[in-house]
Amino acid sequence: MQFFPLPGLCALSAAASQHERFLALSDCLASNSVPALTVTSANYSSAIEPFNLRTPWYPSALAIPANAKQVSAAVKCATKYDLKVAALSGGHSYAAYGLGGANGSLVVDMKQFTKLEVDDASGIAKIGPGMRLGNIALGLYAKGERALPHGLCPGVGIGGHALHGGFGFASRMWGLTLDTIVSMEVVLANGSITEVTKSSNPDLFWALRGAGDSFGIVTEFRMQTVPAPSNGVLWNYTFPSATSIVSKIAILTAAQNFALTAPPEIGLRILFVISSVGLTADFQIYGSYWGSRDDFDSVIAPLLQEWPEDTVGVVANRDWLDALISFNNGGSLEEPADYNQHAVFYAKSIMTPDPITNASWSSFISYLYSPQATSEAPVEWLAEIDLYGGRHSKIASFSTEDAAYAARDTLWTFQLYSVSDLTGSVPYPKHGFAFVDKMSESITAPMPDTRFMAYPNYVDDAYTPEEAHRRYFGKQYQRLKEIKRKVDPKMRFWNPQAVGVGEGFWG
Repeated sequence: MQFFPLPGLCALSAAASQHERFLALSDCLASNSVPALTVTSANYSSAIEPFNLRTPWYPSALAIPANAKQVSAAVKCATKYDLKVAALSGGHSYAAYGLGGANGSLVVDMKQFTKLEVDDASGIAKIGPGMRLGNIALGLYAKGERALPHGLCPGVGIGGHALHGGFGFASRMWGLTLDTIVSMEVVLANGSITEVTKSSNPDLFWALRGAGDSFGIVTEFRMQTVPAPSNGVLWNYTFPSATSIVSKIAILTAAQNFALTAPPEIGLRILFVISSVGLTADFQIYGSYWGSRDDFDSVIAPLLQEWPEDTVGVVANRDWLDALISFNNGGSLEEPADYNQHAVFYAKSIMTPDPITNASWSSFISYLYSPQATSEAPVEWLAEIDLYGGRHSKIASFSTEDAAYAARDTLWTFQLYSVSDLTGSVPYPKHGFAFVDKMSESITAPMPDTRFMAYPNYVDDAYTPEEAHRRYFGKQYQRLKEIKRKVDPKMRFWNPQAVGVGEGFWG
């Protein structure tokens, strides 16, 4: 009789070793006075619940530091026991990379870093990475009616948002969130606490603004704020008679021609959305204008002349905060400390420097309104097409030498998003991935010569590391990899698509 006891014994030994390592990590954090949750803590399960319930991960521990020294101590503890590290800001990563993107990481939860101060003379704000966008908007406005360019979802944390882009309806006028960063306090992989500016640490200053999660943990941002607009106009147009593919293409073509030379005060989004399988997709174009109603009427008039006579418009004057509230469907901008929103979803993004061709518009719309799409789609989906570029966009005025963010020449950014459930009780269906992929392919396939990229803040966990690096960073990746080798050679800051993951890190 032959016995095979070794595999079982090895597995038990490995499990015991891992358990001992987690206990040692917990002791290390405690001895350095770093508050933390472990798998035995009462609040562990609720603390690690991801925004996207499709991607749950289970960290070895969740450090909850209150200052940079405690962040440093946590990173040193992870190094001592050879654990990967991920920083958690708002937790809105589409693939839960703030929870490590895999089991067993040390997560450094930055929720206690909620500083918000504004220097009256310079307008520079000191902002903690635990702040959420809605609370930042309210706080800045209360401190001298200041503002930043940022996204529309108030629950998003500033940490990942600012380090990987940060687009909003004022970005064509002011730039991305990362363009406002003038300096940062950062904890590096060796545990050192470093001041990063363009002059004092130019390589890190460049790399952090575009690929920040791969290089360190920001404990404080200093951002250049601007006066909030006193006048704003929100607008929305729908097209009752545009029932055919040809009529929709004509509307989109007119919008694109307008976008190419639109003034920077214009924010514009094309939206296709469906709320349940079997319903016809809703099609609308809406946005903002940061200026007077008279000026808006003058700017938008040439576009309205190109659209059908029965186009229905809703136009309203709003100041800065009221506009942000309206974009949040009238909901409050203030987010509680125990923010707790979730969904089960999958998303892809497409960033194109080139105008969308008629062939691509036709392919895209034909698929969205096809019986095939209706049968393959999850319960709800949307396609958001945001105007980033055009001749007068501030985003494109920055060089790729200014920051690692790569897609400066983007005209349109597509977010293709599908959700199956808001509670986690319904798994995301396999056919949902195919639906989103086909939406994406319907846009890109008719434009084979275009260099499409992807938006790092809309993480697509279906990408291989190599594809993610190409889509997110393009030609910037080689320099990013070289900086990563210098400041984090052991890959302490890690997720499945981090700089350096995959082949060729040391090549």
